[in-house]
Amino acid sequence: MELTIIGSGTGIPSRTRAYPCTLVKIKDKHLVFDTGPGSLRQLFFAGVTYLDIDHIYYSHFHPDHSLDLVSILFAMRYNEPKRTHPLYITGPTGLKAFYEGLLLVFGETIKPKTFDLYFKEIDTGELAYDDWKIVVEPLLHSMHSIGFRIESREGKTLAYSGDTDYCEGILRLANKVNILILECSFPDDQKVEGHLTPQLGARIAKESRCDRLLLSHFYPACDSSIKNNKCLSEELKNIYNGEIIFAEDFARFAI
Repeated sequence: MELTIIGSGTGIPSRTRAYPCTLVKIKDKHLVFDTGPGSLRQLFFAGVTYLDIDHIYYSHFHPDHSLDLVSILFAMRYNEPKRTHPLYITGPTGLKAFYEGLLLVFGETIKPKTFDLYFKEIDTGELAYDDWKIVVEPLLHSMHSIGFRIESREGKTLAYSGDTDYCEGILRLANKVNILILECSFPDDQKVEGHLTPQLGARIAKESRCDRLLLSHFYPACDSSIKNNKCLSEELKNIYNGEIIFAEDFARFAI
């Protein structure tokens, strides 16, 4: 299993951080988690084209996590080379309505011509594939927000939060995973409901007993705090003594 951070930012433009998008590769399959604006181009820079994407998983439908679905489906109508293998899109309740709404605006331009498109709505439970399993839990953010736990056939594990506050759902997903990807939107002194801070991320990592913690989804205030607070890593180590990583776009990790 290989993890690539495609975009580590938020809905606020940044010179160094793209909108949220995460790539997980399991054998020859490319799993994309959330597709904020510009994700298709970011994926291309990471060596993944519209032909390569096999599955897209959505944590929720806020624009910074979902809008590039339009760009992806539009690109997949390109005639040469043609996409012929199916695309599977999974998300919480509202996924099909979300797509139907996009069709009202964009019509035929985002309808598949040469491949099959499948949608799966799930708010909790498990999805089994040949080489991996996905566990889904509801999270505390917006109505119908979910997170994912990926378990490979070889026993490697990863959890992806999307957007969330501290809640039991993320603790269940993160339990003893090899790497935990948590949103980290705001500094500890600027906590916003429905989002995490560095210390809350470290608390979740400690309580879940994960091997590595990867913090991502930084709003400008948190990004600035991370860069300017030279003691932050040590402060977090007082809560969680495992490896802590602050995500950067295109960072890759073997799992």
